Amino acid sequence: MAKRQICVQVDEEIAKKMEEIRDKTGIPVSRQIELRLKGFKIVEDEERTFGHLFDDDKRLAEVRKRWDEAFGEKTAMDILHRKKE
Repeated sequence: MAKRQICVQVDEEIAKKMEEIRDKTGIPVSRQIELRLKGFKIVEDEERTFGHLFDDDKRLAEVRKRWDEAFGEKTAMDILHRKKE
C-alpha cells in the first residue's frame, strides 16, 4: 500500500500536549498523529512496568516466554500490521 502525505490541523491544546510528549519521549509529533489515527494512545508507564526489564534478566525471560506463548514467532510489528479480518 502506498503512503500519501497530507496536511492536518490540530487543536492548540492537543498540539501542546504532543510537543510535551515529544520533548519527554523523543517521539515526533507526526508519529504521534500516525499512532492516534491507528487507534493507539501514548500513556506514561507510572508503574515502570517495562523500563526496568532490561536490568532484570529473570523478569525479561518471563515476559519473553509469555510473549512466545501468546504470539509465537510474530514480532510486535507483525501484530500491528496484520490485516483486519
